[in-house]
Amino acid sequence: MIPPDVKGQLVRYFEEDLGRGDITARITPRKTCTATITANEKCTIAGIEEIGFLLGHFGLKVKRLAKDGKEIRPKTAVMQIYGDNRKILSLERVCLNILGRMSGVATLCTRAKRRIGKSAVMLAVTRKTAPGFQLLDKKAAQVAGLWTHRKDLSEMILLKDNHLKFFPTALDAAKAAARTGKKFEIEAENEWQAISAALEKPDILMLDNFSPKRARKAVAYLRKLGFNGKIELSGGITIANLNNYTKIGADIISMGELTRKAHILDFYLDVE
Repeated sequence: MIPPDVKGQLVRYFEEDLGRGDITARITPRKTCTATITANEKCTIAGIEEIGFLLGHFGLKVKRLAKDGKEIRPKTAVMQIYGDNRKILSLERVCLNILGRMSGVATLCTRAKRRIGKSAVMLAVTRKTAPGFQLLDKKAAQVAGLWTHRKDLSEMILLKDNHLKFFPTALDAAKAAARTGKKFEIEAENEWQAISAALEKPDILMLDNFSPKRARKAVAYLRKLGFNGKIELSGGITIANLNNYTKIGADIISMGELTRKAHILDFYLDVE
């Protein structure tokens, strides 16, 4: 199900592109027609639900030929559309952009999942998303089987280095977080910070920008101290070096690359 705020955002994407009206569609003879959206490259599809809603919202009928989260081959038809040709022509580009961006994120996420094989570590995306597209970037990662981490700033407390500068100690930060009733995570940039943070028993302890060797030692020491929360590795982790981090003993690996480096994949629409 698409949340109401996301539905509103999808409509606004179209309104932004529409401006004061599609003057090209306006002079095109009106007909009822069928159109097909096709993938031009191999990918993990994401965004079918979103563009299906958007097209239906403006009175078009759709037939979904592919499911979100499935890997598809080039030249695979993913959706058929039936209805007013002017509406189809006006909605074409925004639908292809949504489908292309979400599928780009989902495809990178699938590549990362395949890289770790049967490892029990949980892969997650970060908030390094396209402005205005955060919830859809997160949804794309989710359909590919990754954890979305925080969908927005209200979901969980994450005390990063710049937050901790305003607290006398990690203990004060932990106490402030505990009063909110929300789960909280503390970021550590070195071993001393990690030990200090672990003593405050956060739900998640993030080791930020640790090399594989340092991370392995830190995780082992934290477990020896009795820290039973989740340990997350983040910072500088890419698909290329991911395997160096998967057998360290951490519970979560979060990767900004999966959204930051995602490309808009190529889909096209043909009117029949």
